[in-house]
Amino acid sequence: MGPWSLDISGVGLEVSWPSGQAPPGPGDVPGCSAGDAMREMDGMAARGLSVLVSVLTLTAGLLLAPTGARAEDGDRITLVTPVVYGTHLPGLGRPAVALAKAIKASSGGKMVLDLKQPGDGTRPHEILDKVSDGKVDAGFSTASFWAAKVPAATLFAGYPFGPDAKSYLAWFDKGNGRRLYQEMYDQAGLKVHVIPCAFGGAETGGWFAKEINSKKDLEGLRMRIFGLGARVISRSGAVPVLVPGGALPKAFAKGQIDSAELYTPAIDRTLGLQEKVKLIYMPGWHQPETVLELLVNKDRWKALGKDQQDLIEMACGELLQTTLGESAGLQAEALASLSAEDSVRILPWPEDALQALRNSWTEIAKEEGIRDKFFKQVLGDIEVFQAQGPDKGPDKAPKMMPTVGPAAPKTAATPEPPASR
Repeated sequence: MGPWSLDISGVGLEVSWPSGQAPPGPGDVPGCSAGDAMREMDGMAARGLSVLVSVLTLTAGLLLAPTGARAEDGDRITLVTPVVYGTHLPGLGRPAVALAKAIKASSGGKMVLDLKQPGDGTRPHEILDKVSDGKVDAGFSTASFWAAKVPAATLFAGYPFGPDAKSYLAWFDKGNGRRLYQEMYDQAGLKVHVIPCAFGGAETGGWFAKEINSKKDLEGLRMRIFGLGARVISRSGAVPVLVPGGALPKAFAKGQIDSAELYTPAIDRTLGLQEKVKLIYMPGWHQPETVLELLVNKDRWKALGKDQQDLIEMACGELLQTTLGESAGLQAEALASLSAEDSVRILPWPEDALQALRNSWTEIAKEEGIRDKFFKQVLGDIEVFQAQGPDKGPDKAPKMMPTVGPAAPKTAATPEPPASR
């Protein structure tokens, strides 16, 4: 290699004159005078400098790009997307897989969601901040995970005596739901674009080791429950107890708790709760639906083309419609199996107990509204929207409520209670 040689390590660029030759000097260029040769050399040097500047600019861009934030392979766009729930979970986790398949198919493979399981580089509670900071491209989650940071988040995920799936869908499509959802994150200074993307299903009102015959039976009741539901049950005389989900069967067996809410019936059954407890109350007043969201880093979203943005929006819209029906059937089937195969009794809440819980929620909602004005604004908007339509909330017409008794017909069910944690 001659003395004029440029080798940028790591980039693989090498510029050199032929082996054993020096750069041409004056008079070495055929047909040129010394002055012409010098001008020609000046031009080549300028062109070489231009190439060098371009290469160094490209190299700096590669080195400074956020690691793990995104990957491009030719025309393919890959969005690194951690999920809150494992994709093996029916209702809560599987919709993320369905979304990824839909986006890949609709884009002809040019857009891919690279789903990351919980803990695979990102813990569930880290998803919002990582998406906002651009450390990952997107996240598939439920907003209730961010309630400590953004109090109104719970209202978009499922809350005590809140909307069922059908009412949420109407509010998002025909009301102010989408606008307020995005405004919530914007006001909090979070750089995310949010899309309501799926329904996770309806929870039960809890598993119980003893019957609740009236509101008096709530006093002193030790119940495993979290969030706003825990505050409501506490205000009604019960005692919230923190127990990991995996430890519930053992806690029931040892008499450490009297009741517990966990996930949807379909998931609860896989955990074996029916082997320790044989009584469920309906409806799941504490969270009548779980809304699953797709969060995309705002800069990443703006960098996408309009067609790509529309593709993602359409995929989420279709998934909302699909899970609206599928989730209801899934939970109805699980309840029927719990009743028929596991001898679990499924009973309605006593009306005075349900009314006591509703009254407690009214008080707590008012307190939250005083503490957070946006919470008050969103809750008020939902209530006004519901009052204007036929859907009045799950406690008014519990569609997932099976008939009282040991058997629960498959036909008597639908999306009323949700999941979290």
